[in-house]
Amino acid sequence: MPDTNCDDAWPSKPYWWCSCCLLVGSLLFQGCTTVAIQPAQAVDHQKSRDILAALKLKEASIQNLKGLFHASITGSILPISKTIPGVVFYTRPNSIRLKGLTPVGGTFFQFIREDDIYRLMMPASGRFTTGNIQELGRTGDIGRVVSLSLRAMNVVLGKIQGLTLDRLQVYEDERGFRLDIPTISDEEHQDGDVSLMRLWVDKQRYDILYVEYLDQEEEMLMSIACQDFRRFSVLINSSESTIHLPFQIRAEDDRLSGSVTLTFQELAVNTGS
Repeated sequence: MPDTNCDDAWPSKPYWWCSCCLLVGSLLFQGCTTVAIQPAQAVDHQKSRDILAALKLKEASIQNLKGLFHASITGSILPISKTIPGVVFYTRPNSIRLKGLTPVGGTFFQFIREDDIYRLMMPASGRFTTGNIQELGRTGDIGRVVSLSLRAMNVVLGKIQGLTLDRLQVYEDERGFRLDIPTISDEEHQDGDVSLMRLWVDKQRYDILYVEYLDQEEEMLMSIACQDFRRFSVLINSSESTIHLPFQIRAEDDRLSGSVTLTFQELAVNTGS
């Protein structure tokens, strides 16, 4: 979440003009610093426990989910920009099916994940691949699209790895809570690897608003932004409660200069198989 910086670049002018500009620039700079976002403060242990408990409770409350969406794909992730209608089916804990449709309602691709094993089928071309989920992004254009879409869906479902107090650090500023989750050790690091996940969480409902995937130097590799949250009633601990799920999720991969935006027309939660 980048902050707004003041522009202190001034055009070449006579000395008196430059002096005035420098004075104005100084005043503007001071003005900007008075409204700058305050540094994040570390959250105490009990508050960190409460945030983690709320996130885990929300994830556990989604037993199954069905959705109808449009996936808008831009950049070099596919040879051309494209919008694909699709459907998603999820059953907790690790079963998910994505189907991309053609404009006339046929199957463009079908993806099935069961735990760590996936199957990806392309009926029109007769292509079929299967393997470990970690290898999905290396299977070509559609594999990269599906891999990025899965990251987006994991954020919708609240399926974030490493949500344990011994692994993360929690901070707070006026924008919300920030959770920093190391993903690999320095010894395991390779160039291009995600070393840190950074989650931005709403203060009122603990919704995940934004996720950054950073390398060892904290340079952005990927990001996911969620918006248009809508209310759903679910059973939590045998009593009815509410959760809010985003109807638009934009996942960007800076390494590929591409993005996938999932915009849902319909979502249904805990309606059975």
